[in-house]
Amino acid sequence: MKKEHFNDLLKSVNQMGEIMKGKKLPGMKVTYRAKPATAQEVQKIRKELHLTQEVFAQVVGESPSAIRHWEQGIRTPRGSAAKLIRVLKSHPELVTELR
Repeated sequence: MKKEHFNDLLKSVNQMGEIMKGKKLPGMKVTYRAKPATAQEVQKIRKELHLTQEVFAQVVGESPSAIRHWEQGIRTPRGSAAKLIRVLKSHPELVTELR
């Protein structure tokens, strides 16, 4: 066995021991990078929700100018904003909770 692989295995065994003794919580770190929403997607979703740019800005936690820039293709929503826009597309009932 390569030393590098052995060291990884040893590290995992040590972590397991800490978890079993209650010194460390088990868990995994998972990272998801949302695909940026396009200008057409943002505008379509906002209109399907029957929201003005100002109200949509409040819902997604951005400024009205950011919404205008997204819809004009000047800027692109990324990260949590892109995720939230897609969630709203699938679950429009959440708009009332986020206003």
